Amino acid sequence: MRKRRLPPPGWLLLALLLGWSCRSRPAEAALTGAKDRSPEVLSQLASAFAAHQRGNLRLAEEFLRKALKNSPDDPDIALDLGDTLIQMGHPESARVHYEEFLARHPSVPSVRLAYGLTLMGLGRLEESAREIQIAAAKEPDDLPARLNLGIALAKLGRYEQAVPHLQRAAELAPSEPVPPTELGIVLLRLNRYAESAASLERAVRLKPDNVPALFNLGQCYARLGREREARETLERFARASESREHYLDLKRLFHEARGRSDTLTRAGRPEKGLEALRAYEEDLKDFPPYLQELGVAYVRLGRRADAVKAFEQAVARDPSLSEAHAQLVLLYQESGETEKAMRARQGAVRGSSPEKPPETP
Repeated sequence: MRKRRLPPPGWLLLALLLGWSCRSRPAEAALTGAKDRSPEVLSQLASAFAAHQRGNLRLAEEFLRKALKNSPDDPDIALDLGDTLIQMGHPESARVHYEEFLARHPSVPSVRLAYGLTLMGLGRLEESAREIQIAAAKEPDDLPARLNLGIALAKLGRYEQAVPHLQRAAELAPSEPVPPTELGIVLLRLNRYAESAASLERAVRLKPDNVPALFNLGQCYARLGREREARETLERFARASESREHYLDLKRLFHEARGRSDTLTRAGRPEKGLEALRAYEEDLKDFPPYLQELGVAYVRLGRRADAVKAFEQAVARDPSLSEAHAQLVLLYQESGETEKAMRARQGAVRGSSPEKPPETP
């Protein structure tokens, strides 16, 4: 009988190590989605959404944790819980949560991106860039991944590396002002003034009151020796900054009003909750989220005519307010106004998110 030839000792050790590694590493769990959710999970998600709409983030977190426990492989629920933790001011808890999910599902780019952005918010920039780069490699044409990879690299001072990612983001979203704004700022820091001016001019065309784009475009014009254009652009920047500050003042006032109203409503005093909202009416009567909140308070008290009026005013000023549209659909249907209900439903579909006020330069 012929003797079997053994492999060299080193190869045998490598084979043993590889075999041990494959056996010790569990297979990635299968993902689940909306179609796999049980009635119990759907109920918990509905309760979480309602709590979130009312501003009760603690209760929303509680329901989301229950839903994720019952459906632990659902990335959308994982993302909702992480977002809620961030909104509550608990980024470290969000980081731990994302790490636990990624331990089971390391190849989900949306969760990987959320994890990277959470690390960015915690100031862990090197780790953030690495995680976002993994997400971008899995989905090269994903706008948030490309854009945020460019931003992360720029925050690290790696401007040359950031440029191609921001350029690709601008190509992927030609109507969005953020990518050319970020690209223009990076090019300005690289002293590529002509390219920077072109990118920032595009950003301002897309959003004329774009505060960071106007500020940096003014700086760029000054370095190019275009003094008149620099002066005019910085004057526009000053006016846009003033408008932005006014918006933020209204937003702070709205959160204060809603907080007082919610406290009274949760205490079983919805009439007093409405009074707390109405106390801010003079200052917030033209602020769409306030009008939507006022409509909800009227619905809670059965004052349907007042609710309809408030919701109609809200969506007239901001068509993206999904809750106002949804409430109008129900209220119109209850009163037999089917045509109005249909238009409200169509408005909810057409509505797009309002542009957020730009960050300061």
